[in-house]
Amino acid sequence: MPGQHTEHAFETAIEHHLTTVGGYTHGKRDGFDLDRAFFPTEVLAFTKATQPDEWAYLAGLQKDKAEDTLLDDLCRALDSDHEGCLSVLRHGLKCFGKLFHVAYFAPASGMNPETEKRYEANRLTITRQLRYSSKHGNTLDVTLALNGIPVATAELKNPMTAQTWRHAVTQYKN
Repeated sequence: MPGQHTEHAFETAIEHHLTTVGGYTHGKRDGFDLDRAFFPTEVLAFTKATQPDEWAYLAGLQKDKAEDTLLDDLCRALDSDHEGCLSVLRHGLKCFGKLFHVAYFAPASGMNPETEKRYEANRLTITRQLRYSSKHGNTLDVTLALNGIPVATAELKNPMTAQTWRHAVTQYKN
């Protein structure tokens, strides 16, 4: 069958599995903020849905600047030498004295329904062919995001088309 061993077919298979079995939804390429390097709409939707009290506090202080304030503070935390992506995912970030979580992890037990509800509110997305820089037109084959924050990327290669993992490494480096 022609085309079944292409990179595109591999992407399609991964996407199909993650969206039908893995709990992922399709990410929107045009929703990616090239300067911030995440999906602001997803971040904000998750925050507002899971932390209404904290959001109301920030919106009360910042009014129409609340969204940009939170997104800018998230950028600073993700780029920080002291915090960084893993720390922000695990522990959240402070914004105007309030702790905002950007992810909730699986509870140790089902005894606390609120913890379970927050965990289930996580938004997993897969985005194919994501342009990640405003400086050039290169794209990532697959980007996996948690609540709008990219956590993994993949550059797919296929030995049947004379590509190996070494080609992917070169692509990431350059």
